[in-house]
Order: sequence, then C-alpha cells, then structure tokens
Amino acid sequence: MLDSQTCVSAGGRTRLSGESYGPVVVAASFLIQGTVVGAVFSYSVFFDALHAEFGWSRALISGASSVSSLVMGAWAMFLGRLNDRIGPRVILSCAAVALSFGYFLLAQITAPWHLYLFYALFVGAAFGSHDVVTLSTVARWFDHRRGRMSGIVKTGTSTGQVLVPPIVAFLIYSFGWRSAFVWIAAVTGPVVLIAAQFMRTPPASRAENDDKTAAERAAGDTLAGRNAIRSPAFRWICVAQLAVFFSMLTLIVHIVPYATDMGVSRGVAAGVLSTIGAVSAVGRLAAGTVIDRIGARRTLRICYSMLVAAFVLLQFTYTPVLLYAFAVLYGVAHGGTFTSVSPLVAEFFGTRVHGRLFGTVVFIGTISGAVGPVVAGGVFDFIGTYRPVFLLLIGLLVLAALAMTRLGAHEPPSMSAAKS
Repeated sequence: MLDSQTCVSAGGRTRLSGESYGPVVVAASFLIQGTVVGAVFSYSVFFDALHAEFGWSRALISGASSVSSLVMGAWAMFLGRLNDRIGPRVILSCAAVALSFGYFLLAQITAPWHLYLFYALFVGAAFGSHDVVTLSTVARWFDHRRGRMSGIVKTGTSTGQVLVPPIVAFLIYSFGWRSAFVWIAAVTGPVVLIAAQFMRTPPASRAENDDKTAAERAAGDTLAGRNAIRSPAFRWICVAQLAVFFSMLTLIVHIVPYATDMGVSRGVAAGVLSTIGAVSAVGRLAAGTVIDRIGARRTLRICYSMLVAAFVLLQFTYTPVLLYAFAVLYGVAHGGTFTSVSPLVAEFFGTRVHGRLFGTVVFIGTISGAVGPVVAGGVFDFIGTYRPVFLLLIGLLVLAALAMTRLGAHEPPSMSAAKS
C-alpha cells in the first residue's frame, strides 16, 4: 500500500509516500500519545494534595477520573468518525487547546463540581482523540508494516506513563498542586499542538475521493460503516473488547490494594504497577512485529492466552517475587493487546471508515472498563476478598480468546467495499 510506493494525485503532482512521510506521522503520534497519556496518568499524583486542601474523599476524587473515561470513550467514537472525514490535524489541534484549557481551569478549582466538569469536559475530550485519531491515521499510512508502526506509536503511551507522573510529583512538592496544573497546561497543549501540525492523511486516501462530491463520499462511508458494524465479525470484536477492558482496567485499579492485603508493602505494590507500565512497552513493540507476520487476530489470541496465564498465576501468588513475575507476564500481554486492536479493525474492514469502527470499539470497551473496577470494589466490600473477582476475570478473558477464534470464521460482507 503506502509504505512501498510514491503516490500521484489526480492532478499529476507527486506526493509523499508512506516510505518518506509515514515515519513522520508515526513520530508525531508517538509524541502525542506520550504527552496526553502521561498527563492523564499523573492524575492520581494529585489525590493527597486535593484531600489535604479540601478534605475530599478518594472516592470523590477518583470519580472525576471515571467520568472523564466515559467522556473519552464517547468522544473517541465521534472523533474517529470525524477523522475519516477531515483528517487528524484539525482534530488534534483542537484537542491540544482543550488539554491546556482544561488543566488551566483545574488550577482554579474550589468545589467538587469544578473538578468533575473541567476534568471530564476538557481533559476527557482531549483524551478521546489521542488513541483513535493517531492510530487510525497510522493504519492508513501503512499496510505491510502497520503492526510495527502501531507498536512504536503505542510505546509513547508507556513512555508517558513512566516519565510524566514523577515530574508532576516533583512540581507538586516544589510549587504546589495549583502551579503543577498550570505547568501541565503550559507544556502539554503546546507539545500536542506542534505535533498535530505534522499529522497528515495519506495522499492515496485523498486521491481516491478527488472525483467524488461530499455527498457521495458521505453516502459511501455511511454504507461501508453500517455494513461493517452489522457484520458478525464486528460483533465478536466488540465482545472481546468488552471482556478484556472489564478485566484489564479492574486489575490496574485493584492490584495495589490486592497486594497490600497480602502483607506486601505499599512501595513494593506500587512497584508492581510501575513494572507493568514499563514492561508493556516491550509487549507493544513485540506485538507490532508479530502482527506483521501472522496478523492481528492471531496476535490477540496469543495476548489473551498470556493474560489468562497471568491471572491464573496471580491466584497462587503470595510473595513479592511471584507478584513481579505476574507483572512481567501481564505487562507484555497488556501492551500487546492495546497495540493489536487498531490493526485488527484494519485487517478485517480496511481503512476507509477505520476511525468510525475503531472509535466505536474503544467506546464499548470504555463502558466496560468503567464498570469493572466498581464491581470489583463492591464484591470486595461485601465478602472481603478479591478471589471471586479474579476468577470472573479469567472467565472473561477465556471468552475474549474464544471470540477471536469465532472471528476467524467470518468474512465481513462489506470488506471488499470498505478496504482502501
């Protein structure tokens, strides 16, 4: 596709190929992912400062993050569809403004509703753009190396998770939490804005539509998207996403208290979470390479099998050494899973309406991911143990692996129409 040849527009002008410009898009996407995700993951660093300032409970403070995640999912579905129409530059530029504006307003909060409104409305909306818009654009630029390039982009997520929270913690300690929010606003928005200017829709996508009216393009996209969403293959992808997001986000939220309940120190327990984040970068890069060799569907089956093995190991884990062994196994599978979904959608449905389809999948997963941690907390509060929760998660991950098996039996009726 675009990673091996130069494309020529309808007017005869030679345009950049994926070989020459695609890596620029990947680099810009890496920077956007790291900046946005790093800022969002630093939210928990503000917990103690907000509690000390206002006396707010952790449940109240964390609730803003949950609402923001739901807003992110809804925006991801809308922005994915918009990206199919107008391309990434304008969307990500607007996201950059929303990101800076949101964090600047957070520095002024005095009431809980301020926190919920500003964090959900502005930061959540910006967060909704980072994954769908960047990965959908990369999927359009690359064919044979789509998995590898997606893996490189997703390592930006891991980089942001590792680097940004400690910097934010230093800012809070040195200047206070309000100044830390201002610093985030001053840095993240401009970085994303600059990177957004290097985001382009591949020339082949533009050339294909040169002779079509806006109405014709919209009608064709609507038909292709509707046929894809109605296909059995898309339903199985959504089933897998529901099961996996429920399981993975539950684990991320509850692994630290689970470990401390075992008698492990809080520092060691937090180290388990950091290990997952660091090792996930290896999983993202490895999955990208494997996708290009055997396809995204088979790669996800491997990742889901590793997740099942990790959760089974967790049932027999009572020492820090075994906890870290779990973190390594889980972290590789975690990174591989998040890297593989965008290429999977492109593998089955092409890239014509990739943003709409990928955004819908992300939204469905977000709903499940918001429910999972709440259910797990309720079960623990009722019976005093996480064991039934983790057994449920194992069952859900087995379901996800079976969904990938069922996915292989279907050829979407719209594939020939939707592929670019």
